[in-house]
Formats: sequence, C-alpha cells, structure tokens
Amino acid sequence: MTSLLGIARGLALALALVAGAAVALLAVLIVVDIAGRDVFGVSLQGTDELGGYVLAFVGSLGLSLTLLNRGHPRIDIFLRLFPERLRAGLHVLAQASIAGLGLFMTWHAWGELAETIRFGAVTNTPLQTPLWVPQAIWVAGTGFFAAVACLTTVHGLWLLFTDRSAVEAAYGPPTVDEEVGHYVDHGEETLHAGH
Repeated sequence: MTSLLGIARGLALALALVAGAAVALLAVLIVVDIAGRDVFGVSLQGTDELGGYVLAFVGSLGLSLTLLNRGHPRIDIFLRLFPERLRAGLHVLAQASIAGLGLFMTWHAWGELAETIRFGAVTNTPLQTPLWVPQAIWVAGTGFFAAVACLTTVHGLWLLFTDRSAVEAAYGPPTVDEEVGHYVDHGEETLHAGH
C-alpha cells in the first residue's frame, strides 16, 4: 500500500511540475504578446484562450499533490476535542468524501469530453482549438485525483483497523506546530541556499 502511495506521490509531483511549467510558459507567452502589441502592433492571437485552458488543467493537475500533502482545507475547530477513535474515523470519512467528489468530477468531466468528441466541437476563436484536447487533460487530472483519493481512502481504512494512531499523522489536518515548523524549515533552507 505504501509503495502505491509513493508512486502516486511521484506522479502527483510530476504533474504539479508540469502544471508549474505550463504557468511559467503562459507568463512568457503573455509578456511576448504584450510586448508584441506595444512594440510592433502585432498580437499573437489566442493568448487569452490558451490562458483559460492552462488555468483549467493546472487546477485539476494540482489537486492530487495537495491531497497527499494534506493541503485541502478542513474545518477542525472542534476536531482536537474528540477522542482519538472518533477523530480517526472522521479523517477517513473526510478522505472518502474527497474520493466521492473526485469521482463525481471525473464522471461529469468524462461525459463532457465524450459529448465534445461526438460532436467534434472546436472553439469559436481564431485558433479553432478542438475542445477535446484541453478537456482530455482536464479529465486526466480529475481522474488521477479521484484515483489518489480512493487510494488514500483505502489506506486510511487499513490504518483505522491496523494502526489507528497513524491515521492522524497521515490524514488529519496539519497542526499549527507542523505548519509553523514547515515554514521555519523552508525559511532556513532558503537562507542557507543564498550563502
């Protein structure tokens, strides 16, 4: 189970890096487009359209890594007051809820993609982009998120029955101390990298 989670984490990190590179390329494209308009009076045409696609698939590609890093928001104002057994069950329930959301998103995204392919839809823009291209990336991102969420749910259930205390560390929201420690460590790494 942990090897599957390790593979999922590696793939999620790779997808997040692809998403980051796409945003960086989009930024360069926007700068070139603006400079081209201001200096030469020529626009690249379609930068805004490509920007919309990039933002749509960047969101779906980043969901999995956020989930694995326990970064999705959780309202935990009373959670710490509950006994460990109840907290562990609620953490697994939260994972199952996220898995349900991921499956729901993927199901609807897949339906949208199938309809787009059936009709051969293209954008009503100068680029005339076949809509299945950005939608396929979106479906892949939401599908991977759903798969990772299902995997973490199964892992959480397994921990619930084999090592309940590990559920908190694996799937509970980060504590204030953990978050502060993360930023302190990151700040120290940044300072040492500069010297």
